[in-house]
Order: sequence, then structure tokens, then C-alpha cells
Amino acid sequence: MARRERGEPLDTESAAATGRVRRGAQIGGVAVRHAARTAGTMVASRFRDEQADRDARDAMILALADDLVTVLGGMRGAAMKLGQLLAVIDIGITSGAARDEFAQRLQPLFRSAPRWTDAEMMKLLDHQLGERRGRIVSLEGPIAAASIGQVYRGVLDDGRAVAIKIQYPRVQAMVRADLKNMRLLMKVLGKYIPASNAEKLSEEISRQVMAELDFVAELDHHRYFADLFAGHPSIAVPQPVDELCTDRVLVTEFLDGKPFAEALDDDPAVRNRLGEAIYRFYCGEMYRTGRFCADPHPGNVIVLADGRAGFVDFGMTVHLSPADHEFEQELFTALLRGEHEQVHRLAVQAGFIGRPDLMTSEDLAEYIDKVVGWHIHEGEITVTPRTARDAVITATLPAGGFFDKFEGQMLQEAHALGRRTDISTVALLGELRATAAWRDVACEVLGITGPTTAMGVEIAEWRARRVNPSR
Repeated sequence: MARRERGEPLDTESAAATGRVRRGAQIGGVAVRHAARTAGTMVASRFRDEQADRDARDAMILALADDLVTVLGGMRGAAMKLGQLLAVIDIGITSGAARDEFAQRLQPLFRSAPRWTDAEMMKLLDHQLGERRGRIVSLEGPIAAASIGQVYRGVLDDGRAVAIKIQYPRVQAMVRADLKNMRLLMKVLGKYIPASNAEKLSEEISRQVMAELDFVAELDHHRYFADLFAGHPSIAVPQPVDELCTDRVLVTEFLDGKPFAEALDDDPAVRNRLGEAIYRFYCGEMYRTGRFCADPHPGNVIVLADGRAGFVDFGMTVHLSPADHEFEQELFTALLRGEHEQVHRLAVQAGFIGRPDLMTSEDLAEYIDKVVGWHIHEGEITVTPRTARDAVITATLPAGGFFDKFEGQMLQEAHALGRRTDISTVALLGELRATAAWRDVACEVLGITGPTTAMGVEIAEWRARRVNPSR
């Protein structure tokens, strides 16, 4: 008999089992079709010239993109997360036009997941909260639908507006099934990943997706960030309502503002300030404290009326060990100081470079410049969508010119999520076309220099007041 999730009605077990079989067949079908296309393309390549062969391979990858959107875009749980991951690691595309088309076709995977019926969601909410459900006097939505749950807006009996995040019914069963099927896809697509321990990628995806289901841990992370940024001049995190949170429901105070997408047409000064706040929250905390949210995403950023950037969703939070945090700080400090030999030594030591004879210090310096040069170079730099696209191509694709130089690389769990955070952050900044002296902000975060931006000065004064309230 299928294992029944806590809070799950008994009559959903057969539906869950049927769903697992259906989802397995659909995801497996994507892998089988892609393998068949690959084989057919290889056989036919002997009869085509070089350009025709490239065009055929591009068409094969674009067909995979269509399959991914058709199958994964209609699912929740790990399937949607897997599709988003493949958007940046599945490659083999030879032309810039085809790369742009591939990214465009996969865009639906980054939008909201399909909604679940309100009746089922309310049934689960009632079961989880019991008598406490009466504290929610009004409810509307959903205002957002993601891979593992939906968010509603409510009002409590004390007048507070709240956001109520509810896990989908049966989502844990769906996620477990998706993670099994993911291994099949990764076997087919693993040849696009240069690391010698690429199977670790599947394990890390599994661990992170399962962590997102752990609302108890997410509540702990959320409370940490809410307390850390309480009263912050440029960053806002809503306080959780602990007494209404369970292992399937999270309730927090509601951040009233506009979505990230609506800020893209704001004045440059407004966008620049928002961009600096985003950089400080995602990248800055990674280097400053070693505890950071590893899921930069447009849906997780809210622009408040007072200009502050609001952040939500802490299901994917990383807490580096002291040794890992020290390594991140040492490596980034060496990068900012232009110490290329030291950077290379640290990268080899950590296993990021498996073959130093293939990836020399000069090669690594060029690679780093193309991926993260935007926050290493001096002066003000405007981040554009092209900046983000070039960073992704260089970091992950054969077309970036460095793919084969990472032979023998060992994927490092915590640091890999740090690099994902870097790339996801630059994607957000690129959408904003934000301008800042990013290197100066980075040096401030690492304690190399004092604050040099207006926001940095405000933050320094705010921290001083927290230490000495009488100031």
C-alpha cells in the first residue's frame, strides 16, 4: 500500500499511485524520445555537410525543449524544478540564434505552476490548522502558484494581513516519484555535464527539492532572515506567524508591494537601488555570513512602496560550514585583488579543477572574467540580459569555450549552489538593467573597504544603531 502523507485523506492514495505511474511514463518518454532523436541524428550525419549537421543537432535540442515544456510545465513538484535546471545545463546548441530560441521555448517552466483546486487546498488547510483555522477571518487567491504549493492572502482576527503558503495535496508522493524518474533523464543528458561525478548533481537536486518540502526548516530559515533584516533601510522580510505554521502550512505577515516584473519600467535610479538591494541580499549574505537564500527568482522579490526590496520563500536556503564559508571568502577576496595564481590554487585544492594541465591559471582568469567579471571590475557597470546570457553560456555550455577544460572536476554541493546563486542573481540584475559599482559593494561586504554607496552608508548606520540603540 502506498505510504499516506501526514494530513492526507485516505481516499487519495489510489489517485496518488495512478499519478506516479502516469508521471513516470511522461518523464521517461521525454528521455526515450531524446535518445531516439540523438541516435537518428548521428546516423544521418554521415550524409550531410557540416552546416546541415549542426542545424539538425540544433533542431533536435529544440525538440527536447518543446517536450520539456509540454510534459514538465503541466506538473508540480520536482518535475518543474528539473525542467528549470535543464534550461541551463542541457546544451549542444551550435548557433546563437538557436540558443536564444531554446531559452525562449523553456520560459514557461519559469512561470507559475498550474493551479490546484481551491476546494482541495482549503480542505488541507482546515485539517492542518484545526481550531486555529478560525483565526483567519478572510481568504482570497491564490495569488501565486509554485512547484510545491499555492499562496493565498488572508486577514487574521487581529487585523493583520498575511500570506498563507499551503503545500499541494499529495505533493510529497509526486516529488518522490519525480526524483526517481529524474535519474533516467540525467543518464540520457549526463554527457552534457563535464564533471566526473555528475551523478552527484542528481543527488543534490534531490536533497534540495526534498528540503523545500520541509516547512519546519523553512520556518526556521524565514525567522532567521526576518530577524536579521528587521528595520533594515533597503531590505524587508515579513515576520512569520509561528502559531499558525505547521509542516504543511506557512503563514507570514503580508508584504504589500508590486511584483518584480512591474519594476522593470521604473526610473533608472529606482531600478539601480533595487538591484543593489537584490545583490546584497543574495550574493552579499553568501559572502558576509555564509547563510543565504539560494533561490533568486522574480517571483520571490517584491518592491515595496517605500523603495525597499522585499524577499519571500526560503525553502532553498544554504548554511555553509565555517570551513566552506572561509573558503568562499578567501576565494572571492583573491578574485577581487586579482591574485590569479592564488585563485587557481584554491580552485584546484577544492576540486573545482580536476586537470590543472587543461585549465591553467590564465584559462581560469579568462573564464572567471566572463562569468563574474561584472562584479569584479572597477567602476560602474550596467548589467544587461546579454551579461547574464554570456555568463550562463560560459559557465555551462560547450559554446562558452571552457566546457572541456573542466574534465575531472568534482561537483561541490554547497559551492555549486553558491555559483547557481551568482548566476541567478545576475539574471535578475540583467532584467532590471541595473547599474552600480558592484565591485565596491563586494569589497564592503567582505570587509576589505568601508561603504562607498549611499545604501552602504545607510546600512552601516543602521547596524551601528542596532549595536548601540542610543546613537
